[in-house]
Amino acid sequence: MNHSGLKGFAVGRLLRGMGFAGLVALPLGHALAVEIKAETKADAKVETRTDARSEGRSSGRESRENRTAAARDAGDTKSAKDREGTFQQAFVTVNGAPQSVAMAELLLREQLLRGATDSPELRNGVREALVANALMEQEARKSGLDKNPLLQAQMDMARQRVLINAWQQKMLADDKIGDEQVTAEYNRQVQRMAPNDVRIRQVLVADEVSAKLLLDKARSGGKMDELAKEYSREPGAKDTGGLSDWINLSDLLPPLAQAVTGAAKGKLLDQPVQTPNGWHVILVDDVRAFKPLALEEIKPQILGLLQQRALQEKLKGLRGQAKVQ
Repeated sequence: MNHSGLKGFAVGRLLRGMGFAGLVALPLGHALAVEIKAETKADAKVETRTDARSEGRSSGRESRENRTAAARDAGDTKSAKDREGTFQQAFVTVNGAPQSVAMAELLLREQLLRGATDSPELRNGVREALVANALMEQEARKSGLDKNPLLQAQMDMARQRVLINAWQQKMLADDKIGDEQVTAEYNRQVQRMAPNDVRIRQVLVADEVSAKLLLDKARSGGKMDELAKEYSREPGAKDTGGLSDWINLSDLLPPLAQAVTGAAKGKLLDQPVQTPNGWHVILVDDVRAFKPLALEEIKPQILGLLQQRALQEKLKGLRGQAKVQ
């Protein structure tokens, strides 16, 4: 059932374990400890960066471990600035165009996050992907596609999205939401919930006359699921027969909540109910006592909701200060 009778997203649905949607998509919050390496191939126009650590690989695992131990014992760790410089270096150069270590790093992380196993084959695949991408980009520029205003706008928007995600992550990291805030929000949501959940079957139509005719059909023995499949304007009704998920009464639009409150299981409401979505013919399919999930079960979702609110409040403040012409 499309939740045409709901107020919109409510944390109450979380409390019953019905899932969560609406979080801002955030980038990775931490870096994977990945060292980019690649095998050099004989290619006149494709050059691969190597470093001292990739040389002498034939000296064996023991020598590598010794070098690592010596570096650790000496406290020889890269500073953030050093890592930044490494990322800016060319990992592979294609027709004179450098493809950075940072680009290779991102491609490798993406594959690892998808479940790939780190291996020389994977790293070589990353290199080949960079080469292929560079070649296609170069051909696109030769064709003048980069001069297309709409494509330029797409590229600008892609860059904008990356910066937006980075800004969101930084803001949330700078002003972390604590366990106390999560617990307080959980308690607030539990307190606002009504005592009962309901599952309703409905037929949604545009006008009162049609709703009353369908109510008469239901009273005369017409099956609500069949009526919903044939007449309801609600998206998904043909598949669900108008049957909803479990919904807390507090999540329903006020007219529906008022009409359904106190109705017993199996009750066909005496009159259609009007909401901004249209006219509802309602059958109360089932009723149960509301029982919230434990805080620990939905803590990540509550945290996500609070983060979303924080971002919205920050944006609201920025919007209020902005000069928009």
